[in-house]
Amino acid sequence: MKYLIPVNSSAAALAPIEHIVSANRHGTEVEAVLLNVQRPFNRRVSRFTSKKDRDALRAERSRAIMAFAIERLSRAGIPFRAMTEVGTPAERIAAVAKAQRVDEILMGVGRHPQWLAWLYPSTPRAVVAHTDVPVAVMARGKVSRMERYLLWAGIAGAAGLAAYLLAAD
Repeated sequence: MKYLIPVNSSAAALAPIEHIVSANRHGTEVEAVLLNVQRPFNRRVSRFTSKKDRDALRAERSRAIMAFAIERLSRAGIPFRAMTEVGTPAERIAAVAKAQRVDEILMGVGRHPQWLAWLYPSTPRAVVAHTDVPVAVMARGKVSRMERYLLWAGIAGAAGLAAYLLAAD
């Protein structure tokens, strides 16, 4: 099986690495395509820097982000290819999946409360919308107390402030 594994700076994004190492250990032949997608630089940054410098910075960031995954796959003897793309993550992941003819996209994500999805769109959901390649999502971690209660504290605080302002009238 050939897997595409998008990797970012979060520890949760590395969950698929252990999954394919385990599958390889149990006799399944696997191949991995590691992908780090970086957003384009702001126009102001691009105006005052050279393309060579921006590309060097992206390459340095990408190496640092993918270092653990590369080391782990190398140690397990799993063939892989590491790539860096620039653009919108969901679109680039879908494009690379098609170009590399992968069998499945494995995405590691952190656990977040449902309300946080209102603020931050789901990259895995956007990838599914852009491709016909199967997408498996592996969640890791716990929802932090701050994330769990922050919305309710914010609503209570806003309601209290509104009541105070109405009473002050």
